[in-house]
Amino acid sequence: MANRKRSAATDCVHAGEELHGRGNVPLTTPIAQTSVFVLEKFADLRRYAEGKSNAYLYSRYANPTVAAAEQKIAALEGAEACVVTASGMAAFLCAVLSCCQAGDEIVAPLDIYGGTLKLMETVLARCGIKTRFVAFQDLPQIERSITRRTKMLLIETPTNPTVRCIDLEQICAVGRKHKITTVVDNTFATPILQQPLALGADMVYHSATKYLGGHSDLTAGALAGSKKWMDLARQVMIVTGGCLDPGAGYLLIRGLKTLEVRVQRACKNAHAIARFLSHHRKVSRVFFPGLPEDPFHALAAGQMLDAGMMVSFDIRGGGRAAEKFIDSLKLWYLATTLGGVESTVSYPLLSSHVGLSRERLKLLGVSDATIRLSVGIEDKDDLIGDLEQAIERA
Repeated sequence: MANRKRSAATDCVHAGEELHGRGNVPLTTPIAQTSVFVLEKFADLRRYAEGKSNAYLYSRYANPTVAAAEQKIAALEGAEACVVTASGMAAFLCAVLSCCQAGDEIVAPLDIYGGTLKLMETVLARCGIKTRFVAFQDLPQIERSITRRTKMLLIETPTNPTVRCIDLEQICAVGRKHKITTVVDNTFATPILQQPLALGADMVYHSATKYLGGHSDLTAGALAGSKKWMDLARQVMIVTGGCLDPGAGYLLIRGLKTLEVRVQRACKNAHAIARFLSHHRKVSRVFFPGLPEDPFHALAAGQMLDAGMMVSFDIRGGGRAAEKFIDSLKLWYLATTLGGVESTVSYPLLSSHVGLSRERLKLLGVSDATIRLSVGIEDKDDLIGDLEQAIERA
């Protein structure tokens, strides 16, 4: 065992919480529900101020409950270190401010989470950090968008909501060639299915609100990478105040312990649901890289262990049919989030992609007929049965 790398399933349970050799201790990581920690001597404070102590001082800086979650995620991502934050948006902001400043530029595909897009076009733009967006169809020529000011390549794969996949090795090679930091949003795949750092990325981040937490009961983010990058990111987290509450840290640890088994079950369900939808007369298109006919099937098979838990589709009849379908569901919940044990349905045009121009929506492959499914861990036949009756009513 000492010479063999542990599996993800084992790290989900044990990483960051090693108890062997320690007697009479809690089996689960306790919640250090405190804002501040007591130092015994003045000399302890001096050592901390001089950077010679790893003692806990203040929960905005670090907290033992949150630290356990960070160690677990770092192990799963194959990273030297991890910084857990109050949300996925906070994790992304820490990544950006670790390598960019006013006058710098980011290059990113248009296919990124709507919240990330808005942060780039509003807050970051006001801070003097410009983003050059590249249409998905133009990604093979992404180098054309790189300038001497470019400091970051941002990639999200699979994408939201059309589940397009991007060749991470190829993109990361471009980043290395131009000495640009490559950052990957790994929320949809999770480290169980995809490890961007092993494919050449510098940093990887998550909305831990989604699959890492997995129970729709916390808001959190995570950023992982080398110790060099995480030291910088932690300082950004500390001064911007994007720390995670230890209570939420405990919930994140609990969710991570079942991540692998949840992902496996949801993936099986997603395959069955995608196959069902692909043969239904009222469905015009299915977005799921697990289908052999999907344009990203081969790429997903090469860089992911499975095709994921997200399935999107276009329903015949457009927006009116989509509304009737969603209102007819009896088991699937209408919710704008994803990644929980519950199966949920979302309508991108009024949620993640609300307010985008018709031209941009066309580039993203999103229309008024597009419906996004976050597949949970319920019985697949029950899920398919509910989809079937709702489609028939649409």
